[in-house]
Amino acid sequence: MVAWMSAADLSADAGRCWLDLGDPTRADAAIGGGLTELDPRRAHTKAVFLTYRAESALRRKDAQAAAADARTALDTALGSGARRCIELISALIRCWGALTEPSLVELREYAHERLAG
Repeated sequence: MVAWMSAADLSADAGRCWLDLGDPTRADAAIGGGLTELDPRRAHTKAVFLTYRAESALRRKDAQAAAADARTALDTALGSGARRCIELISALIRCWGALTEPSLVELREYAHERLAG
């Protein structure tokens, strides 16, 4: 194991792999484990993990969970000032632009307000 990788990183990375392999249920479990184990001082990483979990939730057809995680990811990224994290969550929200579920519409409006200010 690489010295700088924590158990949280490995778990969330495994979740990203499960997501890429088309298994959002396993992805959600692994990413959730990574979030649980993550040092609270690692806000940048938390934003990334939440972005992955938001994507996983939408693939599981849970728009409300996806919107909630995406909103928290956006707030966390903006709070940390990490440009890469802001771009990552912003890109995911833009990809959901054609979706009409109320929670996702509200998320897009919220993101537009937060990113414009």
